[in-house]
Amino acid sequence: MATIAAVFTWPLPARLASVTAFGYAVGCLNAAYYLVQLRRRADVRDLHSGNAGATNAGRVLGRRGFIAVLVLDAAKGALAAAIGCWVAGAAGGACGGIAAVAGHVWPAQLGFRGGKGIATAIGAFLVLEPVTLLCVVALAGALFAVSRRWSASGLMAVAVAPLVALALGRPLATLATIAAAVAVILGAHRGDLAESRAAS
Repeated sequence: MATIAAVFTWPLPARLASVTAFGYAVGCLNAAYYLVQLRRRADVRDLHSGNAGATNAGRVLGRRGFIAVLVLDAAKGALAAAIGCWVAGAAGGACGGIAAVAGHVWPAQLGFRGGKGIATAIGAFLVLEPVTLLCVVALAGALFAVSRRWSASGLMAVAVAPLVALALGRPLATLATIAAAVAVILGAHRGDLAESRAAS
C-alpha cells in the first residue's frame, strides 16, 4: 500500500509515463486471443476475418464469446483510463486510455497483431468523455439506419468524433485525445477502408 501511495509523490511526467505503460500493458491482454486459445486451442487471428476482436471471437465461440470479449475489451479501456485519472488527473486518463487502445491494436507479446480497438476505446471514453461517446454512438446508429452498413457507419461516426467533441465545446486537450484515439482506430481499420473504397 505504501508503494502505491508513493506513486502520488512522483513528478507529473513520471506519473504520466507510469499510467501510459500500465494502459499499454492492460491493452495487450487481448480477450479474443486468450479466450479462443483457452476454448479451442487455436489462434483467432488464423480464423475467419483474422481479427482479434469481439466480432471474430463471436464467429468462433458464439454469442457468449462475443459478449465476453466485448465486455472484457471495454473493461480494460475503462480501467486504464480510470487508473490514469486517479494517478495523474485528466492528462493521465487520456494517456492511459489511448495507451490501452494502442496495446489492443499492437500487443507486443502477440507480435503486434491484435484487434481494431473499438471496444477498448468505448470503455476508455465511457470514463473520459461519456457525452461525446453517446453522441458518436447515436450518429453511428443514424448512419446505419440510412446505409444499412454497420461497419461503414461506425467508422464514419468514429472519423468525425473530434468534430462532435468540437461542437460540444470540449477543450483542446480533449479534442487532441479523441483525435489520437481516432487515428489509432482508423489505422487499424485501413484494410477495411481500402476495401470499402474499392467496392464503391
